[in-house]
Amino acid sequence: MESLRAAYLCAFTAAAVACFAGLHRLQRLTDPDTRRGLAGLLTLTGVWSASHVGRLLPLAPDVQAWFYLVGLVVGLGTVGAWLYFCSAYTGRRYHRQPSIRRSALALYLVIVGLKLTNPLHHWYFTTSTTAVPFPHAVIDLGTVHWVVTALSYALSAVGFYLLYEVLSESKLNVTALGTLVGATGLPVVFYVLSFGTTGLLTLHYEPLGVAVFAIGTLYVVDDDFVAVPPFWRTQVIDAIGEVIILLDDESRIRDVNRRATDRFPALADAVGARLSTVRPDLADAVATGEDVVEVDAENGDSRRYYFLNTSPLVSGTAEVGRALICTDVTRVERQRRKLKRQNEQFDDLAAAITHEFRNTLTVAGGYFQAVADGHARDESSAVEACRRVERAHARMERIVTDLSMLARHGGAVERMHECDLQGTVEGAVGTVEPEGVSVTVDGDATILADRSRLGRLFAKAVEFADLYGDDAMVVRAERERLTLTVEGEPLSEGSIDRAFEYAAPVPSAETGTVFPTMRIIAQAHGWTVDLDATYRDGVRIVLGAVDMEAGARAAGGDDEVSS
Repeated sequence: MESLRAAYLCAFTAAAVACFAGLHRLQRLTDPDTRRGLAGLLTLTGVWSASHVGRLLPLAPDVQAWFYLVGLVVGLGTVGAWLYFCSAYTGRRYHRQPSIRRSALALYLVIVGLKLTNPLHHWYFTTSTTAVPFPHAVIDLGTVHWVVTALSYALSAVGFYLLYEVLSESKLNVTALGTLVGATGLPVVFYVLSFGTTGLLTLHYEPLGVAVFAIGTLYVVDDDFVAVPPFWRTQVIDAIGEVIILLDDESRIRDVNRRATDRFPALADAVGARLSTVRPDLADAVATGEDVVEVDAENGDSRRYYFLNTSPLVSGTAEVGRALICTDVTRVERQRRKLKRQNEQFDDLAAAITHEFRNTLTVAGGYFQAVADGHARDESSAVEACRRVERAHARMERIVTDLSMLARHGGAVERMHECDLQGTVEGAVGTVEPEGVSVTVDGDATILADRSRLGRLFAKAVEFADLYGDDAMVVRAERERLTLTVEGEPLSEGSIDRAFEYAAPVPSAETGTVFPTMRIIAQAHGWTVDLDATYRDGVRIVLGAVDMEAGARAAGGDDEVSS
């Protein structure tokens, strides 16, 4: 019966050659995951077929048993490759889910461990020899083998179901392709029949089916094989450059495209979960009907803005879910917010001009009238009135300077500098030259800011301390925060509430533009600025969200940084 041995050897050799030959045709597949899965399937099946050849050659029984053991290890791997290919080809994402991949690898290693240690426990199989129909090693299968075989066939059936589903919904004529898919599973019948009285050797015939599938799909019906996947829904949404999340009528995630998992990695393993659990910010925006939502990126990027649009998913006349489409509008939204902030600043500037000039001119006009009325009656009163007019005009000059500065510095900061806190404060003190006010810096820090505007901010604080405080001002650097504390009389609660408004000078007309100017400069840097209402030993100005590093830099070490 050596002729029968030769027939078996030819069949499995041909299967191995067919699988390896099919690798050269994989470049026709455009989807890298499908190509990768099919390459793994063909390679492992080719090795599996070769192990059958080794087992059937007229070798020593121990060598034949070793080839069988190799086939067991490789054959189990073909199940994973088959499922990977089916998932990718049909547009699913099971092969991409980390939990499934980790579980599959762990299960594979456990089963392989049982197989490799079989010579010790013999739970998987035992060997004997026979001369019928030709001399070869006989494998007597154990209980563990049947459990693993049942599991393997069940998992393989999942892949067949995925292929059936995509072929049944395809708009192409896929009869020939469907026949090939069916032929792939047909050798299982031969394996089952081999345990009867059919005369078939008890072998895994599955490599023959995979070989038929490889030759048929890659050489005979290759055009249909390549054309089917693009009609599948997931392939379509993957081709779209926007973030797409498919939700059912209970807002559970049913599918996402690749862009969604790139931008929101938590979605990669979130099929079946509620959107509110995985991305509550997106869920809240959908629930409230917001058009633009600000989200924190999971991959380390800065905050981004997305325009949200929902489209119903309809089956017949019934709505079965929604497609959430998120378009990245970060650049446009940042420009819009910047323009809005600048418009608000210009509106405030107009209010400041109206209030400050009207108030100053009213004061000047009143004192000039006093000069006219009092000149004939009291020379000293006239002189005092003239002095007040002079001071009013000097204040008007300061106001003009401040408003001019606001017009220049109100826009967003484009270039940052690494500014030494101590040196910047000392420069501001030198600019103002306060009378009787000592300024102390508590803590060394380097602040990322526009050097000119930062100096102006400190100068306004020193000016306030000189006009309103007692004799001391302390600048303290804390974590992402600067505090400027002026000792003296605390502001009233009403004054604190309106301190940063242009139309209500706080605490007096002389210091009217100090706090609004500081607010403009802080906002231009993206900082927050507030008055600490709990501090009652003077006035404490708090600058928040300041980009700084602890530790002073060497003198002359300010570096320019593009923002």
